[in-house]
Amino acid sequence: MTINFDTSTEKHKEDAALYIPGPRARDRGYPIAPRSHEAARHPDDSDDDDAIKPVPNEILNNGSSSMRRRRRFSNDDGLGITVSRSMDRVAGVAASFLVLGSQTAPQPRVISSDSNPQPAINDVPFLSRQATLGRNSQFKNLTSHDRKILGGIEYRSLKLLLKIVVVYFFGLHIFGAVCLVGWIHTADKQYADILQSSGQDKTWWGIYSAQTMVDNLGFTLTPDSMISFRTAKWPMILMSFLAFAGNTLYPVFLRLGIWVMSKLVPKTSPTQESLAFLLNYPRRCYTLLFPSGPTWILFGIIFALNFIDILLIIVLDLSNPEVASLPLSQRIPAAIFQAASARHTGTASFNLANVSPAVQLSLLIMMYIAVFPIAISIRSSNAYEEKSLGLWDEEKSLDEKHSKTYLLTHMKNQLGFDLWYIFLGTFCICISESTRIADVNEPAFSVFSVLFEVTSAYGNVGLSLGYPTVSTSLCGMFGTFGKAVICLMMIRGRHRGLPYALDRAIILPTGQIIEN
Repeated sequence: MTINFDTSTEKHKEDAALYIPGPRARDRGYPIAPRSHEAARHPDDSDDDDAIKPVPNEILNNGSSSMRRRRRFSNDDGLGITVSRSMDRVAGVAASFLVLGSQTAPQPRVISSDSNPQPAINDVPFLSRQATLGRNSQFKNLTSHDRKILGGIEYRSLKLLLKIVVVYFFGLHIFGAVCLVGWIHTADKQYADILQSSGQDKTWWGIYSAQTMVDNLGFTLTPDSMISFRTAKWPMILMSFLAFAGNTLYPVFLRLGIWVMSKLVPKTSPTQESLAFLLNYPRRCYTLLFPSGPTWILFGIIFALNFIDILLIIVLDLSNPEVASLPLSQRIPAAIFQAASARHTGTASFNLANVSPAVQLSLLIMMYIAVFPIAISIRSSNAYEEKSLGLWDEEKSLDEKHSKTYLLTHMKNQLGFDLWYIFLGTFCICISESTRIADVNEPAFSVFSVLFEVTSAYGNVGLSLGYPTVSTSLCGMFGTFGKAVICLMMIRGRHRGLPYALDRAIILPTGQIIEN
């Protein structure tokens, strides 16, 4: 295979080359002019173009004529000087790219008095020596100080929020353990005898009970849950507070703590700016930190639901020995504890199989209602760039400032998303346990008790109507298939609190948002 060149094109002159002066020479008026190869090969030409060198006469003559033409052009058009200087700068930049060979070190530039003042060296933030700049302006090998400089107020706010959350988590556990351990060691002998009969240490009981209430586990060291301690007012109130602060009211107490810190920290402190950012832009930092409006809505709903539940427990069981046997001063704390446990904890201060059927139904409804995912499940997507392209219609984001729309949308999502899972699980267990449900000699097995068990499992609560001859929940009497259905209900219900769309506080490591 041979390559032939077209000979019809005009050959360039071999005895001439194009002289391109440096940027400073172009600013002084030296034009681009041809010169001989001998002059182009001169060693002086390999030096820096910015150096001042003697220019041949023909170049000066051409330059003079070019300057005269430039002046004539400027006289004809007022924009001539600007256009000429712009073209000179473009040619100078092109010359800097065409320079080959070694170059001398750049000389310090003298700044005229009419130039803009440059910022001081100490005013410019510098990164560490190990920081590198990759493609698309991506910084790599950044230290903590570098991230603080580049991240700005949002990065400092995230660091402060991490400290607050860690202190809140461990502080709540320590507070509950200290209070319960101190109480059990100074309480009446009857409570110590209860633990002794179960073979439990008093100190370990206080630590374990505080953990199970803060983490909303529902496990207890006594076989009857907290029924044996329902006459003790202090642990009932304290453990109810721990249950609320550890789960359903966690966003409320977290924002309250940040707000209190913003009032205590001096206005001139750097921490004040980070606290204000967390209060004003909570969704940019944490999925469980909400603005002021949704936080008040969350608090109001939880307060209303628990107040109704407490009222029903006290009023509907006035003639029921299970509840009426307690004096009013002990009945109210026990009812508060039972209402708090119905939200997510799963502990009990009453034998639920013996309370009024209306109370059982109210507890089932309270377990079904998902209050905590209100401000999580209804989210605006964070894919701002993709939506701004105009390729898809932008989805309408929920206006959280209008509480009516906010609550109606939540109720619609609850009815359309959760209900059919519960019905499906109940239907499957009724099929597998149909023989025992139809047996009149086993009143503990009924469709309602199965529905109660499935709802408790789906809500990850842990309450159960129980079975008379065992200390376990009713699901302990189910067959293998029924227990498997309960496990599936717990797994599915555990994920109902996840956001339906990407939350604006969730940003992938690459900074890109992936939409379905």
